[in-house]
Amino acid sequence: MQTKIFTVAMVALVLVGGWTIARGLSHGDEYGDLEVRTYQLEYLEPEAAHRIIDPYVFGDRGGMVSRGDQTRTLTVRETPEMLDRIGEVLKRYDLVDPSVNLHFRLVEANGGAASDDPRVEEIAEALPQDVFKFQNYSLIGETVMTGIEWSGLAQGVSAGGDRYHIEASIGEIRETAEGGSVKMEVSLLSDTYGHIFRTAVNAQIGQLIVLGSAQPDPNRGALILAVRVDLVR
Repeated sequence: MQTKIFTVAMVALVLVGGWTIARGLSHGDEYGDLEVRTYQLEYLEPEAAHRIIDPYVFGDRGGMVSRGDQTRTLTVRETPEMLDRIGEVLKRYDLVDPSVNLHFRLVEANGGAASDDPRVEEIAEALPQDVFKFQNYSLIGETVMTGIEWSGLAQGVSAGGDRYHIEASIGEIRETAEGGSVKMEVSLLSDTYGHIFRTAVNAQIGQLIVLGSAQPDPNRGALILAVRVDLVR
């Protein structure tokens, strides 16, 4: 959604946020006329928006900013050219935080009969064959978690007679024309074996990533944790 901008065209003196705005009046000086506009924010907090536009407001020529925390607005007095620039800056930043779906799959390798599940085949193909020489794969659990930048997630998965726990810490989410990437740290734990492994990865949006493998029980097959990251709005 785009930031809504209102150009005030009333000839009146109004007290806003502790200072008086001459609405609709021109302030002629060597820098040109000053105008007053109010910007309605959709997602960006007024305090953060104030910090972002502060470099574009020059007090030495009469520029001012009034913040409406309750109404989620910024009212700015500046030159028309600078007000246009402020509007474009706010439009770039006043966006809903991107979020991601993390589709985790827990697979056991060399632990049972081979599975024809295509989701398991996809994981097997993603493993470097010169390093991992497993004979069969079985999907034993999966879960989907959704989070935003700089958030932490945790989910339990019952699989193979044990209770596993997947913890994810999401860092920067970067969007590009090709899709983007997500920085995150992921841990796999279980009630029986405790901490199994922890890894940090820069996952590409839309790609399957094999996060790691471990064999906490020598009498059972190896555990493989994979994730696919999808960007959502």
